[in-house]
Amino acid sequence: MRQLLSGYRAAVAESADAAGIVRDLEAVAGALVRYEDLRSTLTDPGIPAMTRRTVLRELLEHKARPETIDLLSFAIRVERAGELAIVIGQLIADLSQQPEEDLVGRSAGRERLRGYAERIFQELAGPGEVDAVEDDVFRFARILDEQPALRAALADPQLPLAARLSVLEDLLSGKVGAPTLRLARYVLRSGQQRDLVGTFEWLASLAAEERGRRLAEVRSAVEIDDSERARLATALGRLVERSVEVRVVNDPSVVGGALVTVGDLIIDGTVRMRLERLRDALAPSS
Repeated sequence: MRQLLSGYRAAVAESADAAGIVRDLEAVAGALVRYEDLRSTLTDPGIPAMTRRTVLRELLEHKARPETIDLLSFAIRVERAGELAIVIGQLIADLSQQPEEDLVGRSAGRERLRGYAERIFQELAGPGEVDAVEDDVFRFARILDEQPALRAALADPQLPLAARLSVLEDLLSGKVGAPTLRLARYVLRSGQQRDLVGTFEWLASLAAEERGRRLAEVRSAVEIDDSERARLATALGRLVERSVEVRVVNDPSVVGGALVTVGDLIIDGTVRMRLERLRDALAPSS
């Protein structure tokens, strides 16, 4: 199982019923064994991950906990398609045992922390909360940079983790939001204290990336009313698995339909694109 999923799983387990998620995962694992069509769909690398995630969400909606659906959707996104059953088995084992974080290198540790942060960001209600996290972690990076004694205490491997977490709690409790405090705790728990300033600066950059993923730009030649905007926000939110803010740009060059950009996701539903595809399909082969 990749470090990304390991970090994401750790964040899910902190704020959810881990035993309930295990029961959901066991039911999904059994369904993969019993139903060949389901297994072939969810494990076929030829089917885009987004399609497989959509199938999963539609099948499990109202049948499994939202946290379970989110966890499986993330697994489909970051793990190899053909290994889904193995990954589910590992998730069941980890959620059942709640193992301590093992020490890994800087690169693997950053990947694990990215997965953890991804879940934290998903749980935030909107762009304003993302901005607050970005401000908090950036300010904490500056404090650590200016106070080498504090930085050394938090990074001291001779001090028990519980003692270092206590120092962190005393320093940040009541001064930053709960999501930032969770991120800071996980930095220490996952053993990423060798470069605390750089790590918190990196987390601030992740929050900035998240802000971009929350904004959906919709280019359309016609006006989009409030009800259509709300429906778009709901549909796009399901695609990117977080709440989004829809910004509409009137663009006369868009010939019917709309061009939607959400972070690195581009959905071209314009008439012009459909005409270009038709033209390509009808072009004589050389």
